[in-house]
Amino acid sequence: MAVHFRTQPGLKTDATSLLYYAMILLAVSIPLSEFGMSASQFLMLGLWAAEGADYSGGRHLRMQNAIARIGYLFKATAVNLAGKFRMLFNNPAAMVAVSLYLLHAIGLFYSNDVNYALKDLRIKLPLISLPVILATTPVLDRQRFQRLIYFFILAVFSGTLASMYVFFTRHVSDPRELSIFISHIRFSLTICFAIFAMVHLLYKREYRSGFHKLILVAGIVWFLLFLFILESITGILIMAILTFIMVLYLGFRIKNNTLKYSLLILSITATVASVHYFRSFVRDFSHAPAVDFSSLDRYTAYGTPYLHDTCSYGVENGKFVGLYISHTELRNEWNRKSELSYDGLDRKGQQLSHTLIRYLHSKNLRKDAEGVRSLSEKEIRHIENGVASAVYLDNLNLRSRFEQIAMGYSNYIRHGDPNASSVMQRIEYWKTSLYIVKHNWLTGVGTGDLNEAFSAAYEELDSKLEPDFRKRSHNQFLAIFIAFGILGLAWFLFTLIFPPLKLGKFTDFYYVVFFVIIIMSMLTEDTLETQAGVTFFAFFNALLLFSRRRTPLHNTYGKEASADHPIK
Repeated sequence: MAVHFRTQPGLKTDATSLLYYAMILLAVSIPLSEFGMSASQFLMLGLWAAEGADYSGGRHLRMQNAIARIGYLFKATAVNLAGKFRMLFNNPAAMVAVSLYLLHAIGLFYSNDVNYALKDLRIKLPLISLPVILATTPVLDRQRFQRLIYFFILAVFSGTLASMYVFFTRHVSDPRELSIFISHIRFSLTICFAIFAMVHLLYKREYRSGFHKLILVAGIVWFLLFLFILESITGILIMAILTFIMVLYLGFRIKNNTLKYSLLILSITATVASVHYFRSFVRDFSHAPAVDFSSLDRYTAYGTPYLHDTCSYGVENGKFVGLYISHTELRNEWNRKSELSYDGLDRKGQQLSHTLIRYLHSKNLRKDAEGVRSLSEKEIRHIENGVASAVYLDNLNLRSRFEQIAMGYSNYIRHGDPNASSVMQRIEYWKTSLYIVKHNWLTGVGTGDLNEAFSAAYEELDSKLEPDFRKRSHNQFLAIFIAFGILGLAWFLFTLIFPPLKLGKFTDFYYVVFFVIIIMSMLTEDTLETQAGVTFFAFFNALLLFSRRRTPLHNTYGKEASADHPIK
């Protein structure tokens, strides 16, 4: 039943080639279209059933005998599928990969919320369909694999162009709005994978022409720049860790001891310096010197008494936010300029007075009538929309993201309030997750009961999280632990590690990059809980495990091994 690729140029119409085109469609859809992800998988499933089947024996049947012809087609397809499933059952790595979906199916039987469990199983269908399809179809040759990677890179590039169109044509107060097809975190994962795919292509022997290298270098630089435009801390952190791993690997392979140790020392120094810089930034941002109240002005220009509050509003940019506040003047002047009440909420559900005070502080303005009058109409609209700092409006400014984290950390330490920062919210999610695990550590709560478990836990813990921020674990390992208990978590880790270990993929450049990206994302996100996340994982995991021959890491930066034969 083996199928061989044809080598003549042109578009092929055999089932194997059509299945390959459907794989390209799926790769392109991951960063661009949730509908495309679904449609391409259904197309792959239909072509997979026909790929490898022998329909030639039905040619002698007359067209008039439609029933006989249909019966023959069904029989040939059934024989073909039986062969594919025998192939699957004889592939331990594939069976373990498929078992991840079966784990979720088992959790259905002790779920109270069956409707949600069925919805979750539908979202996670790629976990079973893609490993089955790709483990039982012919391995891609080097040319086809590279072409698929090219299409994926171009799709990611197209996604960044669409984001830049939004960037230049609309007002964007939150960088997450730039990712218009999938969530910004999932999009950043595709960008990271695309960057290292281009790094691999940059060092391949057949791509040593100056023009080709220039295109690849320009693409890498653009994607790195876009990660900063997107202000994706997750993507930037993954890039830093992958770069560190690759530099260490190369350092140990360099024979020149001076160069080797210099590279290793440089990498370690850069890492330590980065950690020190961030810690210093948080400390300087969230700590203010003692205030000499006798030196502060007591009245506004209109004679209204100032309030100097060093307790309620915290510290930002190394200064107390609550100095020089006149609520009377703020209320009167704001209510003249805006339809939203000073004593009400902004459009993000935050106390508008607090948002206004923080915004004026970020511009180093006093919180009085003159401060409000200095604001433009555009800035009034920003404050109404919940923008609490002028720094957040600066384009290409990763510092604003750090400031949000530092401010959230300060609020969390001082007041136990995690609402101001997504990073601090994650700490609450993890604490709540561990609380649920403590009470359901053996079997978990089942596939469909995570929402119910979290809702109950937040109430029992009297969480300070606002209702809109009361989400699930934002950690895939904790999510699995909560759903399936300690044994389910152990099996989940086994499904991640055994297949690549069995197939020798931990020496494959592409797989190591993909594996690091996925593991890092699972530490801070429920990667498998959304269509884009689960499809990205399931497709590239199955593709790199079962549809591509192994290319060792040392061949990425050294002599290229033949990709037409397996590397032992």
